[in-house]
This record gives sequence, structure tokens and C-alpha cells, in this order.
Amino acid sequence: MALKLDMSKAYDQVGWSFLEAMLIRMGFHLHFVKLIMFCVSTVNYNVTYGGRTMGPITPGRGVRQEDPLSPYLFLVCAEGFSSMLKHYERRSWLTGCKVARGAPRVSHVLFVDDSYVYCKDNDNEALNVLRLLHDYERESGQQVNYAKSSIFFSKNTNEGTRNRMCVALGMVEASENSLYLGLPCTMGRNKNAIFGFLKDKMQKKIFSWESKFLSKAGKEILLKSVAQALPFYAMGVFLLTKEICSSLEGMMSKFWWESKSRAATKGVSWMSWKRLCRHKNVGGIGFRDLRDYNLAFIGKQEWRLLTNKDSLISQIYKARYYPT
Repeated sequence: MALKLDMSKAYDQVGWSFLEAMLIRMGFHLHFVKLIMFCVSTVNYNVTYGGRTMGPITPGRGVRQEDPLSPYLFLVCAEGFSSMLKHYERRSWLTGCKVARGAPRVSHVLFVDDSYVYCKDNDNEALNVLRLLHDYERESGQQVNYAKSSIFFSKNTNEGTRNRMCVALGMVEASENSLYLGLPCTMGRNKNAIFGFLKDKMQKKIFSWESKFLSKAGKEILLKSVAQALPFYAMGVFLLTKEICSSLEGMMSKFWWESKSRAATKGVSWMSWKRLCRHKNVGGIGFRDLRDYNLAFIGKQEWRLLTNKDSLISQIYKARYYPT
């Protein structure tokens, strides 16, 4: 099973003593550590309400949000969590996940405050996970929001085991529509259904523009800088089907040819979208071909697999898809 952990008020709960101990443990110079802790611990807050200012409020923990230093300091705390997980894995208290023979075993994946922990779906490892989380909460000051955390199970896990694990860990089973970092966590065979959220996002964005009186130049800027940039993040990870790309381009084409007055006419498509994607020097508008960009993004990932052979993702993909 995979536990998707949600940290409650991740930045606000960081303990200063834990942060200082981690910086020292990671080998930073004591003078540098003192400078960092001076920046963290000398903050005051004032609250303005009804024309009156109340404060100052002096916090005893946490790092400032939107401060350029805070994400790096939070990663230092996450390194402590990662070290604890590796310790549990070495002691065989947690097993981790292995996708194929010869692939490295993965016990956790961290992205800032979004965490995945992989383990076997039995009572012993569930109790070890709870003990690990309790120890980390006690030391770091952070707390796991069990109500927002969820569990993914492998397909061969029976219903009784799923219910028992959810009760033991105090989490719910993840739904099929769960997202991680803005992308679907699980992929089925019907990609058109899974990537429906891309269409919904673009429809909402274009619908908000339709009530405005925009010139062709204004429409061009909005389509190039906003609408066509919406699916780029997903394109860097997944290969979208031709139907999805055509559907997204169709919505953009309809918006491009639509008349200023929606009541007057819906507009006539005088040129195909393929011709509009040509460079302006050869009679086009310079819009992007989503399919070509998708292939380019996937090609970039393929290049990383070929050139960074020692990376974790390269080792996993090689063992799973091209071992020889």
C-alpha cells in the first residue's frame, strides 16, 4: 500500500530546535547555523483589525511563508523525515515497493510537504508507520492531517484488508480521481476520461474571456500565454491522446473565430487550426501544435532516462520496461 500523507500547516509547525539540530547534523558551519536561526527566530507579527493594530505577536515555531529561504529550510526538515524512513527500512520495519525484478526498492517519495510512504498492507508495518509518524511529530513539531491523508492499495488486496488498514491508520482509501501535484495518481486504459479535467480547466478559462470585448491581438495573447500553457505541465509527464489534443485545439479555434458580439454570430472558421499553427512568415498566426509539443516534452524525459542512468527514475524504468 502507499500512504499519501498531508502535513497540517506544514510551514507553521516547524520546530526551531529540530531545524537547528538538522542543520548541525547535515554539516553546516555553526556560524552559518546561528545566522539562519537568527533570521528565523527574530520575526514578529502585527494584526490590524477595525483600524487598530494588535501586537507584536512573537512566534515560537514555524518558518515564514513566501520567504525565499523557507522552502530550503523546509527541505532540511524533510531530510530528517527521509532519514527516519531509511532507518526503518534498514531495520526491516518497513518494506517499501519494488516494481520489477532488479529495480531499486522505494520506501518513500517526497515533494516538499507532499509525501508518499510505501509499505506492506499488514498490521505490523501499519503499526510501524504510526510509530514513525508519532516520533517525527514529537521531534519536528509537524503533524500529519489524517483526515486529509489517504491510502492506495494494490489490486490484489482484498476488501477486508483494506478496511482493516484504513481503521488502523485512521485514513480513508484514495479515490480513482485523486490528484498528486496536480496530476492523476492512477492511470487507467481510458485516458480520455482521466484527462477530462484538462478540458474542464480550459473551458472555464475560455468561458471567462467570452464575455469580454477582445480584439484579435488580445485573443492571440490570451491563447498563446494562458490557454496553450494550461496542459504543458501534464504534457511533461503523460502522452495525451490525439483526441484530447484535437478537443483542446477545437475549443481554442472556436474562441479565436468567435465574433465580438456572441448574439450576432458564432463566427466562421476561415482557416484550419493546422494552418493557424504555421509561422507568421508563411501565413499562419504562430499558435502551437499541442501534439508536437507533447512529443517534444516526452522526448525531453526520454533524453533524461538515457543520459542520467544513475538516477532513481532511470533505474526503475530500465528494470521495468527495458532490462536488456
